[in-house]
Amino acid sequence: MRRVAWWASALALLTAALVAGISACGSSAPMANPGAPSVQAAPSPAVPPIQQFEPGSTYFGRNGYVEFRAGDAPIVVSAPHGGALEPGEIPDRTSGTTVTDLATEDLARLLASALESRTGRQASLVVCRLKRVKLDVNRAIGEGTQGNPHAEQAWNEYHGFLDAARTMAAGLHGHALVVDLHGHGHPKARVEAGYLLGSDDLERSDTDLDESTAAQRSSIRTLAAGSGLRFSDVLRGRSSLGGLLERAGYAAVPAPGAPSPGLDPYFEGGYITRRHGSADGGPASAVQLETPFAGLRDSPAARARFAASLADALLEYLSVHTRTGG
Repeated sequence: MRRVAWWASALALLTAALVAGISACGSSAPMANPGAPSVQAAPSPAVPPIQQFEPGSTYFGRNGYVEFRAGDAPIVVSAPHGGALEPGEIPDRTSGTTVTDLATEDLARLLASALESRTGRQASLVVCRLKRVKLDVNRAIGEGTQGNPHAEQAWNEYHGFLDAARTMAAGLHGHALVVDLHGHGHPKARVEAGYLLGSDDLERSDTDLDESTAAQRSSIRTLAAGSGLRFSDVLRGRSSLGGLLERAGYAAVPAPGAPSPGLDPYFEGGYITRRHGSADGGPASAVQLETPFAGLRDSPAARARFAASLADALLEYLSVHTRTGG
């Protein structure tokens, strides 16, 4: 019965995605990487037949611009800005942010591996392998692709794979958490957890925050509603993601030690967090994690240490706030 319910839920969510305009542009369907014979070809994410995505198998979009490793864990890892491919068929974007988030693709892969080593389950992983100057999947399609049809197809593939990943996760576990990994260069070297709430919200006292509409506007609306704790605890208390990272030795905001960024620069979450989180309802919540370079991304050892600490924090976060564990 649970399996039937999963597919029914998946089909309902994918139908909603199609109504929202998710369709692959161009005539070429996603192809398997010819250099990896064990990797399977994926159908077009325009109508992803979710039952064909096998946990542990990896799928590629057209020309390998987008990669999707299907998983069976409640966590979905998104790496939108760490790609290195610069194909000539896609011109450089001439407006918007084009800077690569260095080493975030590697960090995402390390995080997925750390989660698997701790749980025996594989987190779904979606990677944009194009350089950000070619495509930005964390922007609306117009800004992110600037009208290039090949970029538009990759953009649609990325979000189609994320739709499939969070549908699978929620179908198996009843909930899902999309972790969207980025890198920042702000003066304060701390992890910025973005939930679609800005400094005006985070400056509130815990009591004011709990009595406001912030929880309903956040990308963790569903997760927070099921937690049993106050929203301020879920957002920046000891058992918040920021609080758990602080305990592991990484400065973070919002967290007990920094409940608000104040006047400092802060990324509150972008297109991916809004589209694939639960601000508008649904079982999948999301967080945008902006990581500093020094001490977290600047060496293989630093990335491995942080990936391990982040995996532990995410699993405890889900264990506390979903009552079912990761």
